Amino acid sequence: MAAEAGQAAIISARLDRWDKIITADDLILRLQRAAGGEDDGRIAIPRVAAVARLTRRLKIAVTRPLLIGGRDYDIRLWVRAYPVEDGVALDFSEWQQAPHEDDTGFTALRMAQVALSTGGQQWRTNADMRWLSDAMDGGFAPADEIFFDSFVAGRGDYDELRKAVSDEQPFFGVSLYMTATGQGACLSGYPLYDIDGSLIGYHGVCLLQNEKAVLSADQGEEAVGDDLSAGLPDFGKRLDIALRQPLARIIANAETMKVQGAGPLRSDYADYASDIAHAGRHLLELVDDLADLQAIDRAGFDVAREDIDLADLGRRAAGLLGMKAADRHIHIELPDGDATAPAIGEFRRALQIIVNLLNNAIRYSPEHSTITIHVARTENSAQIVVADEGPGIAPEDQERVFEKFERLGRSDVVGSGLGLYISRRLARAMKGDIEIDSLPGQGARFTLWLPVE
Repeated sequence: MAAEAGQAAIISARLDRWDKIITADDLILRLQRAAGGEDDGRIAIPRVAAVARLTRRLKIAVTRPLLIGGRDYDIRLWVRAYPVEDGVALDFSEWQQAPHEDDTGFTALRMAQVALSTGGQQWRTNADMRWLSDAMDGGFAPADEIFFDSFVAGRGDYDELRKAVSDEQPFFGVSLYMTATGQGACLSGYPLYDIDGSLIGYHGVCLLQNEKAVLSADQGEEAVGDDLSAGLPDFGKRLDIALRQPLARIIANAETMKVQGAGPLRSDYADYASDIAHAGRHLLELVDDLADLQAIDRAGFDVAREDIDLADLGRRAAGLLGMKAADRHIHIELPDGDATAPAIGEFRRALQIIVNLLNNAIRYSPEHSTITIHVARTENSAQIVVADEGPGIAPEDQERVFEKFERLGRSDVVGSGLGLYISRRLARAMKGDIEIDSLPGQGARFTLWLPVE
């Protein structure tokens, strides 16, 4: 059945207002019979029937991935359902037949391995396959450049890469040459999808190598990629890949319900949706923390050495969290516009630390208070200080806050208890540190300092 489905781009069906089949392609009818239904009866495939009912109730188009279980194999596909006069139309695409015991789990683990690899440079593209600036930490390709223009056409596994992306498939250990430098690269990545099932880009890892390490495909030699295939990821990586996409979908759906984007909703239900979205974001933050924890606790963890400006990073962090602070009527006082604090560190990791310090300050500060961000310089270091007007921390607890899962016994504040532990580990990996100055009732001052050379 899968082979037949693969020959047709779209398989269609149409239902009336009572979910009875008006017309349907042969593959749909075969599934209908396998589910115990009749060719002109009500749709009997449970997952398809559920999507049809949702479309009719919301009166909007709905796109969903489906897994239809069979006796000998499963069918994975996408369905797009949309209202038509007196019924619902259904378009099915991307049919894939998979045996119950297939390599899907292994592929998922490889995806997790790419997503959390500490070797190489993380990268992202948008749906138009252009590099995103926030993923170009390694500088191996300029932001907004077309993805394929970064590699020498016809060399290495270039054609394999183009086919994988055109089919929206993951790829692992693809050997390429960088257009700008001729340097070898080993690229791995996988597609990302929006809540409606549309492609929003690719995410992956690029391992830069000397040119001799990358073997041309036309030489008939085996491509390198051992860095990504040496051993399966452990439980933490499986957890990340298993939870991230479902949580993102839960949050997106809850936000849609909260703002009543799919139609009017009782106010108490909208509040429930807000609670669901809030809890989902908390769980997603926990997944992020666990992923970081696994990375920094791994032997050989290292960070990049880049020229950064702590004042600029402070302003960026405030921009990212400005709305969260405004929701609690908290004012963030920024460094002067011309203030600078040049330092040496990894841009992405330093920003991660400052965002975490500012997020904690917002979390623990009372409403209508002020958080101050300022920078300073010494002969050997640059510093950024995040000071709040919260309850403060007793001297005997000030080192405890940097321990794993430590929340000082508090249960009234959302958080994993990992943020400060991860932040200090990252700071020390960059040859710096985080220090705290606080007294009960007098707020807290967290200082990140990094070397200047």
